[in-house]
Formats: sequence, C-alpha cells, structure tokens
Amino acid sequence: MTAAQIRCLLALRALNQLSEKVASKDIARLIGISRPSVHRLLEALSTEGMISKEPYGTVELTELGQETAKMLEARKERLTLIFARYFGLPMDEGAAGAILLMSGLKEESLKAMESASSGK
Repeated sequence: MTAAQIRCLLALRALNQLSEKVASKDIARLIGISRPSVHRLLEALSTEGMISKEPYGTVELTELGQETAKMLEARKERLTLIFARYFGLPMDEGAAGAILLMSGLKEESLKAMESASSGK
C-alpha cells in the first residue's frame, strides 16, 4: 500500500468516527490533496476491497478496510513514538516518517523494528 493510500484510509477512518457519511471532498480537505487525487486513491482502495463507494455518493470502509485501518493506525502510533523517543522528532514529523516506513518496508522489517524498540 502506498503512503498516499495509507493516509487516505486513515483519514477515512477518522472521518467515519465523526460521521457515517463521508464524501471524497471531506477526505481531500483533511489530507490536503485535490479531489481528483482522492478519487484515484479511492479507486485503488476499492479495488483492494478496503472501501465501498457509490458514484457521486459517500465512501465507507468495508470490514477489511476497518480492520486494516485500525492496524495501520496502531502501527503509525507506535512508530511515531519510536521516532519521538529515540530520535527526538516532533510528533507530526514522526507520523509522516511512520507512514513512509509503513509504505516502504516489508512486514517482517516493521515487526523487527517495533520489537527492537520495545526490548523484546
């Protein structure tokens, strides 16, 4: 999953916690990208079974999307704290770095990094 797709999925999760009905313009506004860019991201997430979207309608997370977004959010928080604790990064930069790592590293590498930082 790309960094942009992760950001989009997490934005949708956050917006869904506030309202059942989420439009692509809401996602675009939250993550600061154009509506056409959000549309392309939503198409990719739909293809992966993460979201359902009606034409010109609202966007919803599927069960798979909800589970994935929950896992990604928890991992992002753990990695953000690692960046803050070990490297002194501000939270916003740590969160950006976490998303980049999540999109670029293999699952095994991410788990090893989390495990090493927790002393396990």
